[in-house]
Amino acid sequence: MKTILYPTDCSEHSISALQYAYSLSTRLNVDLIVLHVYDIPSFPGTSMIRSLQQIEKNAFEEHKNLLKAYCEKHLGPQSDKIDVRIEVVKNLSVTDGILSKAKELFVDMVVIGMKDEHSTRGLLTGDIAKELIDKSSCPILVVPKSFKAEQIKRIVYATDFEESDIRAINRLIEVAQPYESKINVIHISAKDSEDEKSKMAWFKELVLQKIKYKNIEFDLIISDNIYEKLRSYLTNLKADLVVMLEREDAGLFKKLFHRDLVKQVETHTDIPLLSFNKAKLLTTM
Repeated sequence: MKTILYPTDCSEHSISALQYAYSLSTRLNVDLIVLHVYDIPSFPGTSMIRSLQQIEKNAFEEHKNLLKAYCEKHLGPQSDKIDVRIEVVKNLSVTDGILSKAKELFVDMVVIGMKDEHSTRGLLTGDIAKELIDKSSCPILVVPKSFKAEQIKRIVYATDFEESDIRAINRLIEVAQPYESKINVIHISAKDSEDEKSKMAWFKELVLQKIKYKNIEFDLIISDNIYEKLRSYLTNLKADLVVMLEREDAGLFKKLFHRDLVKQVETHTDIPLLSFNKAKLLTTM
């Protein structure tokens, strides 16, 4: 991993996510790019006073200065210790602006803040998170509001016993290793059967064969309510990060961002969530 991209609307409510992205980039010893996506409102007759090019140039400089001041204020002199870059891009779609920059700059992870009703352009909404998870070729890390950057001591990876999970766990090691994190690989099943136990045993053996990271544990959990059981498991374990592989329409991560569950997720999920897109993961590894 070499580069993390963090998009922000420069609001007070995205400060904690900015600081989290900075702390993560420092610990992983990678570059941090802070991005602001903006749009220029159209004003009838404006082009008669000043050229469109001048308007766009002024808007670019204004937003760039805004972003620079925002980073300096909330990161301070410490931002000089690593390579923190600022980027601004004009785009009608926040999602497209983020994706285009992520592709252009070959970033390895996008860190975004969780839904924020105060965002003027809807930058941090659950719908944007879903779009990024669907379309981004790199992992998406969603940080809850007001979350404070701390050590990542315990990581929970929710598996469905697919070989693609092993690819995702292998990528996850890049985050876990610098923190010496313990990874709990879990599977939540609605039925307690020998078949499920056999699958877990097979998967555990496969992971330990292919991944050279010693600090991994495995848990098979029985529950009819996957979301509630996952939430209680994360709480009891005092997890610092939960990780999932997005599996098209059936993915648990996408369900968490369903419109009807956004408020529930924000209320009850107070740790960062990292998503690997299965389809994109297979094409990039």
